[in-house]
Amino acid sequence: MRVTMLAAASLLAACHSLDPRPDRAAVADEVAVRTEAPATNVPAGLDAAISDEVTTLLRAPLSDAAAVRILLLNNHTVRARLEQLGVGRADLVQAGLLRNPVFDLDARFLDAGTELEFGLAQPFLDLFFRPLRQRLAEHEFAAAQAMVTDELVHLVFAVRRALVDVRATAQLTAVQRDALRTAEAGHELMAALHAAGNATDQALAIERVGETRARLDLAAAELAAHEAREPVQRLLGLWGEHTEWTVAGELADDPLGGVDLAAVESRVVARSLELTAHRARIDALAVQADLDDRLAWTPDGELGVSAVREPGGEYGFGPRFALELPLLDGGSARRVAARARLAAGMHDHAQLAVELRSAARVLRDRAGLLAERVRFLREQHLPARVTVVTTTLQTYNAMQIGVFDVLQQQRLQLADRRELVQSLRAAHQARIDLQELLAGSLPESALRPFTLPSSSPTEATRGGH
Repeated sequence: MRVTMLAAASLLAACHSLDPRPDRAAVADEVAVRTEAPATNVPAGLDAAISDEVTTLLRAPLSDAAAVRILLLNNHTVRARLEQLGVGRADLVQAGLLRNPVFDLDARFLDAGTELEFGLAQPFLDLFFRPLRQRLAEHEFAAAQAMVTDELVHLVFAVRRALVDVRATAQLTAVQRDALRTAEAGHELMAALHAAGNATDQALAIERVGETRARLDLAAAELAAHEAREPVQRLLGLWGEHTEWTVAGELADDPLGGVDLAAVESRVVARSLELTAHRARIDALAVQADLDDRLAWTPDGELGVSAVREPGGEYGFGPRFALELPLLDGGSARRVAARARLAAGMHDHAQLAVELRSAARVLRDRAGLLAERVRFLREQHLPARVTVVTTTLQTYNAMQIGVFDVLQQQRLQLADRRELVQSLRAAHQARIDLQELLAGSLPESALRPFTLPSSSPTEATRGGH
């Protein structure tokens, strides 16, 4: 009776703790804190319709904050990962339940009649291991929560990264339009000189191909700008008329504004969600090793009642007891395997910490050097290029050089502007990568070699006349 009451109480407690909404809310709040985004109540269910709130947000030029909110409201991957918390919560509740009692019936057909034997038994040793099983499930659930949080943090920064590409490709398209205007001016001038008999066919052909190349480069830039929108739309779950959004602002001139580069290694290790999940798994492995040790010394057993009905109709009742005899399997293999898994998990944890520290150094240095490159291009190199263009124009006005020398310097200036935008995009991406790492998620770019951006050689290497 006591065992039955304990089982009923355990089941009742489990029913009150199966609601996944508190877990979903806790993870959503943790993502908001780590990503410095407004807290969002992520909807549940499979409704595919875009909500009125998302539609309202899309009417205005899209900011980073609005895009993140739309992601959390409308991305079904976000909802799927939060639904996985329900699986972990159910496993946690399941670990706290007692095993069901076993009922058995034996019948023997004799000449004098039928003999019936009944039995009802409950695995009683499971009651003593229930706290360990609950602790094991709690650690596994903590690991699952950390990994879900990690994936949602990664999605938030993926949106911000994609918006950087949208802004950068739009700015590169604007630079390429200026390059086309310069090429058109050169072609028109050369055509006039050719008509007057002052330019060769070769010179005219060179300027014509320069203009056609500029048109091709503009078409490529426009295609890149168009395709840069699609990662944003996939992440935000947009289709149809909702894909006609615009983006707010351009890339900020200071890509590292507000980013603290001090003590990044220790901060990254302290905030890592993957390390948090690893620690929870190691705790689970330690509990499992302890559980396997105890199970090896405490064989499984059942306690219950039995009844028998003799052929003459007489009944008999009595206790029932069954105990596993560890004659063939003493559990040594399970104990060794559990200890080996625990040791391997600890080594993996230590190696992950080493890799995170390396990623922190890489992204810190990358972000700092790219920001310095942007500053140098804007404050030193581009002003020097402007001086070259201005003095070249002055020299042309003095009739010492030809107009095509001026056009060539303008082409080089456009190539430098293109390089500035490319470097600015790389610096913003490096900043976002570093912020993601500091928020607890390891970006893939931290493990890949980096190549410095450069301008297209099309305009920069074209010769003058």
